[in-house]
Amino acid sequence: MPGRPRNEAQRQAQRDRILTAAEALLVTHGVERSRLRDVAEAAGVSVGTVQHYFDTRDRLIAELFDWSAERRLRAWTDAVPLGGDPWARVVALLYASLPEPALWRSRIWIEFCAMARDDALRAKLDRFYDAWRPPFREAIRAGVAAGTFNPAAPVDDIVDLFVMLGDGASVGTAIGAPGLDTERLRALMLATARAALRPAG
Repeated sequence: MPGRPRNEAQRQAQRDRILTAAEALLVTHGVERSRLRDVAEAAGVSVGTVQHYFDTRDRLIAELFDWSAERRLRAWTDAVPLGGDPWARVVALLYASLPEPALWRSRIWIEFCAMARDDALRAKLDRFYDAWRPPFREAIRAGVAAGTFNPAAPVDDIVDLFVMLGDGASVGTAIGAPGLDTERLRALMLATARAALRPAG
């Protein structure tokens, strides 16, 4: 097994390798069956090395949540161009709600939601739900200001609807619900957005 890295860049790379391995195990085995020993083996390090960064399994899971959810949030916002046509921004946000590989990302999210019975993790989940609202709100308000949108409901209600659409689509993808493949889910989200925003043209 490789020893512990000596400089900060190596330490961060090794920490990321451990988290990547833990994320993969989360998808295939679930939280309850992912042990530190399994994570160490998948990451190619010793159990002691895993414990050096994450002294307990609960600590590893808590930090994995932040690491994985932050990456998903960053990828989601990076997929949408700043400014430009408000409708195009809304469409991009909705499409990026089901990131590829959709099944992989959806199963990760479902595992985190299942852990929300823990108060600390539920607080983390709340923070990420809140982080998804501003990009939708800004795009919709820009469309209203430009006369592009004629919303059928209050903007904040539509924003919450879009967040729930993305969340529900992840659930459908994760469990492999019949007739709800990624292409169809995105088409349904788009149709709902049209009905809610009533874009011109």
